[in-house]
Amino acid sequence: MRWVAIASAVAAITGYVVILIATTTLGAERFELFNVFWGLFFTLNGIVMGLMHETTRGVRAMARPDDETWERERSHGQDDEAVLEAFEAEELEDASVSAEARAADLALARASNASGINPVKTSVTISLVIGALVLTTSPLWAPALLPAQYGATATGLLTVAITLTTVQAVFSGVLSGIGRWRAYAILTMIESFGRVIVALIATLLSDPVTGFLVATVTGMISSPIIMLTPAGRRALSAHTDVSLRSFLSRGGQSMLAASAAAVLVVGFPVLIKATRPGTDPVLLSNLLLAVTLTRAPILTPITSFQSAIVVYFVDRFRQGRRVLLIPIAAVLGIAIVGAGLAWLVGPPIIELMGRGFTVGGHVLAALTFVAGVTGCLYLSGAAVLARERHGVYVAGWWTATIVAIVVLLVTPGVLDAVVLALGLGPFLGVLVHLIFGMGPVTPDNETAPEPSTEPEREAAEHAR
Repeated sequence: MRWVAIASAVAAITGYVVILIATTTLGAERFELFNVFWGLFFTLNGIVMGLMHETTRGVRAMARPDDETWERERSHGQDDEAVLEAFEAEELEDASVSAEARAADLALARASNASGINPVKTSVTISLVIGALVLTTSPLWAPALLPAQYGATATGLLTVAITLTTVQAVFSGVLSGIGRWRAYAILTMIESFGRVIVALIATLLSDPVTGFLVATVTGMISSPIIMLTPAGRRALSAHTDVSLRSFLSRGGQSMLAASAAAVLVVGFPVLIKATRPGTDPVLLSNLLLAVTLTRAPILTPITSFQSAIVVYFVDRFRQGRRVLLIPIAAVLGIAIVGAGLAWLVGPPIIELMGRGFTVGGHVLAALTFVAGVTGCLYLSGAAVLARERHGVYVAGWWTATIVAIVVLLVTPGVLDAVVLALGLGPFLGVLVHLIFGMGPVTPDNETAPEPSTEPEREAAEHAR
């Protein structure tokens, strides 16, 4: 898991490096063009990550040595060593592999013998459908979100990128399911560094906006690179434990759950652009940058350790709502301290980001505090997932998103609207989680659930 932790840190850092390069190159006049496209792509990317969760679950179900489904799939009483030797004889030229690689190959040997679907092959068809949906619906959303001079380029890039990213999400799920953590981490780092390299090249172009649009989607090249390696090619043979119909159903539910957080968090620039179409570009650029920077200190650690947070709540299942008191108090305390610091030192930092950027300290303080409220929504969502209340988890996040959209539409003044949307929406989402998903333990539910499905099973596996 060390590799995953390193890759997560690299992805977070390089993401902000790209934003810094964009602000200094584009200035406040054009930054919103890039940032809205960035938010749109990563919203779609976050949604298709639901397929990664289901693929991880399905492949891992066949790869675990104690899995009952695997026991039914084992043929002629072969033990694990015999299965692995047969697999190595057919697939590996050099059986001299590390312990981690050997364990991954054993997991892959089991998953390759499963009777379920091959998720990577299936993802090709799914990706084409998703790409076609993006392209055919673009006349409905592109004119409102993308400037006319970049509309065709941005739509084309987004269509190709989400098509390839869907396959990449499933392939990442396979790597996670069989325990190929090094390959998974390398895939992530190729994507991250590739984005930075293209962003640096964009600064030299006569039209840097196009270069930054390309940089946003550059990560789609990472999976083909990993697939060409011996370990990547072998991973393509993995199967899940379910039929095509079940995979599509489970994957759809997981995508719905993933979309709940993706739309409100990474997709917030898109929400502002869609609901406040007449906003001055310079003001919008300043707001988007301020939201991005004030969220980072609070949300990046919480999202990076979401797996461990789910397990923390599973271990304290019987404490009911009390389990959230200390974590929420800690996050809000950090948000209050951060708000004070943002008021004092935030404005000069914003001005260093590039020409035309200036945001008042009171605005930065307010945005920092409401970022803490969003952090509390992540915590309450993790606690609800730990109780296997998937419907309540999704309801809480969509409540926050819908309320935020309504606030953006009806509140006069874009500054007030943004702060209120990011505060009231997540607050009501937390209430939904607390009221409907964190009731007291009764004799019927006093046994703590095992993390067993989509987001939480993956979380438990990662945390271990």
